Amino acid sequence: MARIFKYEGKEYPDPDPNMSIEDVKNHMTDFFPELANAEIVKSKGGVLDSDDVITFKKRVGTKG
Repeated sequence: MARIFKYEGKEYPDPDPNMSIEDVKNHMTDFFPELANAEIVKSKGGVLDSDDVITFKKRVGTKG
């Protein structure tokens, strides 16, 4: 069972299976700063429907 990370419709490889999902999100924040406040959504999917698909979604907020 593999982990697949998605952000804005694109898939990204798992940088390290030993990292927690939160650690991966923090790692990806180096490339996508807006992920710092992103929501994490887990589901099943992939080729055999057995992979964990983790989607990062931007949180809607107000600027001020």
